Amino acid sequence: MGSFTDLLAAGPVVLDGAMATELEARSVPMHESLWSAAAIDSAPEAIGAVHAAYLDAGARVIETNTYQASVLGLTDAGARPAQARGLIRDAAELARLAVEDRADRRPGRRALVAGSIGPFGAYLCDGSEYTGTYELSPAEYRVFHVERVRALAEAGVDVLAVETMPRLDEARALVGLIAAETDRPAWVCFQVRRDGGPVVLADGTPLVEATRWAQEEDTVAAVGVNCVAPALVAPALETLASGTGKPLVCYPNSGEAWDARSRRWRPARTPVDWARLVPGWLASGARLIGGCCRTRPADIARIAAALR
Repeated sequence: MGSFTDLLAAGPVVLDGAMATELEARSVPMHESLWSAAAIDSAPEAIGAVHAAYLDAGARVIETNTYQASVLGLTDAGARPAQARGLIRDAAELARLAVEDRADRRPGRRALVAGSIGPFGAYLCDGSEYTGTYELSPAEYRVFHVERVRALAEAGVDVLAVETMPRLDEARALVGLIAAETDRPAWVCFQVRRDGGPVVLADGTPLVEATRWAQEEDTVAAVGVNCVAPALVAPALETLASGTGKPLVCYPNSGEAWDARSRRWRPARTPVDWARLVPGWLASGARLIGGCCRTRPADIARIAAALR
């Protein structure tokens, strides 16, 4: 099996899309605080089917269903700590089995598994991963993330996906933890906004500052943005390219906006035109491209077609 860096070197890479959206389409209920992570225990076969759908659509990297699966979140929901760690490893195993099944059918096209790590704000379940309105010490961030990092590494994921990070201090602490606890590379994706000026992280930190930090971190194999509106990807990539020579990552949402108060997605005005957008993202340095919330296998298939 090739490494993540080998896959990057071979050319642009297609990522997968949303997990929760597909689980909901398969009538799997979402948990109020665990979101799609509850399905690791209640509907593992549905998770495997979603992974398979994305692989069939052309994804070469699929993410574990662990964005919301922190040990603290799982224990708050009633699991014992050992059970929580086991569920995280189970999620990685579901992704690995899906990859192996498709590899048997298509020799030479084996995909990789990325261990998804969401921010502390996702645990809070108040939309603060989109605002960054929280602050922990570096030690507190490490305590929150360490058990999930260890469980994913023990399960043998190929790369760690540090994603939807609204704060640079959390990304710093988490990447330092990954470097200390594992030998895995990571990609880091930020949650960003633009209010008429430069692109900034959700908490207001300039994206260019975060980019310069990522450039100096050996553990960070790629850096980018995720779960942002498609229209924000191009200016974010331009900022990223100005501060790093590392491969860039982008996996936007469908253009819908999350309303934390009503806990629902507000519809986008128009569908995403992947065929128009993807070539421009490639030209701006993107080497890993996929979808985030509200994207589906059909969207990933369109991205794969645009990359071809």
